[in-house]
Amino acid sequence: MTASADAPVFIVGVHRRCGSNFLGDALKLCPTLSAPQPLYEDYVLEHSPLLAEYVERTASKQYRKRFKDEAQYGECKAAMLKRLGDGILAFLADRIAPSRRLLTKTPDPFHLENFFLLFPGAMLLLLVRDGRDVVESAHRSWPDEPCWQWIRAWAAGARMILDFAHGPGQAWASQWRLVRYEDLLAGRPALEAVLEFIGVRAEDYPWEKLEQLPLRGSSVHRGGKEELNWSPIERPKDFRPVGRWESWGWWQRRQFKRWAGRELIELEYVADNTW
Repeated sequence: MTASADAPVFIVGVHRRCGSNFLGDALKLCPTLSAPQPLYEDYVLEHSPLLAEYVERTASKQYRKRFKDEAQYGECKAAMLKRLGDGILAFLADRIAPSRRLLTKTPDPFHLENFFLLFPGAMLLLLVRDGRDVVESAHRSWPDEPCWQWIRAWAAGARMILDFAHGPGQAWASQWRLVRYEDLLAGRPALEAVLEFIGVRAEDYPWEKLEQLPLRGSSVHRGGKEELNWSPIERPKDFRPVGRWESWGWWQRRQFKRWAGRELIELEYVADNTW
């Protein structure tokens, strides 16, 4: 199945601090796209197993006996789950201008296996970032939490994305893309590829506004405030979010390799664990 040119666009990140604010803000510069207000993060997949369970229980109790053909019974359940997804899309679309196309995001990849069951006509951008920088950013943002917690959380999110890519995502390969935060920062080609994927012409994109895009939610540059905040600030000239983990000592590196080294390799950030 191929999504239409006005299909809703979902951004799902590998973990908090992965750059979902940046990608979302960059795409919102497109005059056709709009995010639901004030739902800056939708989290519609987090509890989606409850919807799948509802369909399964309802269908098995009331509808199973109506279908002698197993394929038709499966189609019935799929149609019911899709209609629940349609309701979620309508809920989100109610919070944007009628003439706009829905753009929504979540920084955590909960239950990706249900995404296209609920939203078969949508487009999905899976945003990843080097786990070492994610952990460093998360630890700076919330220093009261132990570093190992962020390592294991990033590894879990990366595993969810990898399992999706190697599993249910293969049946929907034309409707999702893996996007690297680092590539988006490196120059126009990565964002041009995202625009092409979602059906926006690069020549229609306001590139001059991208250069002026403010910084939001940085763990380092906080606009003079002590606590983490998402107020927009002018992007500092020394903003360098890539490679901050390089100040780590041997113990922190060892912890990361132990709990998240495999995922870092599979996402092709490193070739092996000798870094």
